[in-house]
Amino acid sequence: MLEELCDLLKHTSLCGLGQSAPNPVVSTLRSFAEEYRAHIDDHKCPAGVCGREENGEQQ
Repeated sequence: MLEELCDLLKHTSLCGLGQSAPNPVVSTLRSFAEEYRAHIDDHKCPAGVCGREENGEQQ
């Protein structure tokens, strides 16, 4: 869904800022797709830096 929203924003925005705004999200999705999935689907933080431990419990 994030990729679809980024694509929609990039192709429908009338200004350059709106067209380039999704680039950081698209870039991190390519490099860190598994981390996104762990956070969204499993409520876990593999890196342990955002308040959730790898097992999904709050720190």
